[in-house]
Amino acid sequence: MAQPSPTKQRLERIRDWLLRTRAGEKLFVLTLCLVYAMHSIWSARTVLWFLVLPVMLLSVAPYRTLLPIVKSWVFVACAVFLGLILATSVLGGDTPARMLLLNLRFTAAVLAFVVITAQLVRDDRDFLRLLFLFLAPVAALTAIRDVASFTGLSLETLMSTRLEGVKGLTVYYNSNVIGLMYAMPCVGAAAIMTSRSLRIWQHAMLAAAIVVLLGAILLTGSRGSLIAAAVGIGVSVMLSEHRWLKVAMIVLAVVAVGVIAVAPFQSELLQRRDSLRLSLWPVYLQLAMAKPWLGYGLGFDTRQTLSDGYVVMNAHNIVLCALVRGGVLTALALLGIALASALSGLKAWRRSGEVAALALLATCLTASSVDYEIVPTDLGYLYILFWLPVGVCCGAALAAAHRVLPGPLPDVQLSKARPI
Repeated sequence: MAQPSPTKQRLERIRDWLLRTRAGEKLFVLTLCLVYAMHSIWSARTVLWFLVLPVMLLSVAPYRTLLPIVKSWVFVACAVFLGLILATSVLGGDTPARMLLLNLRFTAAVLAFVVITAQLVRDDRDFLRLLFLFLAPVAALTAIRDVASFTGLSLETLMSTRLEGVKGLTVYYNSNVIGLMYAMPCVGAAAIMTSRSLRIWQHAMLAAAIVVLLGAILLTGSRGSLIAAAVGIGVSVMLSEHRWLKVAMIVLAVVAVGVIAVAPFQSELLQRRDSLRLSLWPVYLQLAMAKPWLGYGLGFDTRQTLSDGYVVMNAHNIVLCALVRGGVLTALALLGIALASALSGLKAWRRSGEVAALALLATCLTASSVDYEIVPTDLGYLYILFWLPVGVCCGAALAAAHRVLPGPLPDVQLSKARPI
C-alpha cells in the first residue's frame, strides 16, 4: 500500500493537535468574549473569520460530516430566509447593487456562523459549559466596568438614569441592545447551572455573574431584556429535574419584583407603558400591506413618523420587520426558523436533557417580539441575539440523536467533574 504523502501526514498531525487542544472551541469562545470586552468589534471579527473559520476547516474532515447540519430543517430555513431577503430586494426593492453584494457576503457569514456553532455543539457536549463558564463572567465584569464608567460612581446617576454606552469604551450605546447583550449570557449561565455537573466554585462564579447581569439589565431600563432574561431563566429551571431549583426560581421572582417595586427609577419604567409599540405596529402593518409579496427591500429606509411626531427606526418586531422588508414569504421563512429551532431544542431536551438550547431560544424570541430587526449582517449583536440560539438548537438536536446527556452529579462527586 502506498504511504500518505508528507504533506498529508503533516495536515493530519495538525488536525489531531487542533482536535486534542479543542482549538476551535476556545477560539470561538474568545471571539464572543471579545464582542463584550473590546470597544472595537473588528477584533472579534478578525478572530472569527481569520482564526476560527480556518481552524474549523482544518478540523472538520471529511467535509461530508457537515451534511447533517446543512440538511437540517434549521439550516434550510435560515438559507431560505436569507435568500428571500436578497431575492425580494432585487425584485421589489430599489436596492443598490453594491448593497446587494455586501449583503450577499453577510449572508454567507451568517450561514457559516450557524454551521460553526452547530458543529461545535454537536461534536462536544461540553462545549456549552465551556462557552458560558467564560462568557458569563466576562459579560459580568464588562457590565461592572460599563456601569462604573457611565455613572462615574455617582449613586444619584445610578438610580436615576438608564444605563447607556460610553463613548470610546463600549461597542453599543442603545439601552435595549445593552440589556440584550447582558441577558443572553445570563440565561446561558442559568442553563448550565441547572443541567451540568459543576464544581462548587463554578456554581458560585456563575451565580455571581447572573446576579450582576440581572442588576445591569435592570439599570438599562430595558423591560424587554429583563422579561426575556426572566423567561429564559424560567425555562432553564422549569425543565430541570431538581425541585429545589423550581422553589428557588419562585423565591428569586418574588425578590426581583420586590427590587423593581422599591427601585427609585421604577416609576419611569411604568410611565413608559408600552413604549409606543401599540401605536407603531399598526403603522408598519399598513406599510407592509401596501407591498405584501415583495416588500420594500434592504435599501428601504424603515423610519416612520408617528402621529405624535415621534420617529421610530423599525417595526420593533422581527416578523413584522421581515414582512416590511421582504413580504409574506420572507416573514413565513423567519417563522420557519423559529419553529424549526424550537422543535430541535425540544428534541434535544427530550432525548438528552439539554436545556440551554430552549432557554436561549426562549430569551431570543421574547426579546425580538418587541424590538430588533433580523437582516444579514457581519458579526454583531444580532449574532448573539438570534443566530447563536439557532445554531445551538441545531447542534443540540443532532448531538441528542447520538448520545445521552447525563444529569448533574451528586454533590459528593463534584470533585470528579471534568475540568475546564
